[in-house]
Amino acid sequence: MGKQLLFLLTIILPFMSMAQTAKGSTGDGKSMDVARTFINELADFDTPLDVILSERVIVNHPNDELYDYLEASLQEIRINLSLKNVDEIQYKTFHELPRKEVRDIDPEGMNIDNMVFLYYKNRLLTSIYVENGKIASFTLVSKGNEMAHFVTY
Repeated sequence: MGKQLLFLLTIILPFMSMAQTAKGSTGDGKSMDVARTFINELADFDTPLDVILSERVIVNHPNDELYDYLEASLQEIRINLSLKNVDEIQYKTFHELPRKEVRDIDPEGMNIDNMVFLYYKNRLLTSIYVENGKIASFTLVSKGNEMAHFVTY
């Protein structure tokens, strides 16, 4: 019985590890779902930006200037999306990106499983950080020293 169990474990464990790695590379899928919903709503010109902002984006330190900036940023993404076939956007996790593309991103303690990178025809469209089922950032900016980080609001 012991040898059979050991044999089964040597066969099953690698598959369990692969499944865990696959799960880890996409998180639990919720970040991808949140990102897709966010992008689909932005691509829909009938959905007001202020509604998307209030329902989909975490704003920890609200003020009029920040809301104006975020609405303008969302408008810019919306215009960019209007020139694209949204169904062709590829959603990739941090783990799915080539090492050369992530080596200059400083997670700064953020959960990399919540980072979603959107590509259109192999070009980076935007980057999104999801937290608690909402968008915590759609702003990946340079922080100097050839490093970039997500800015939360």
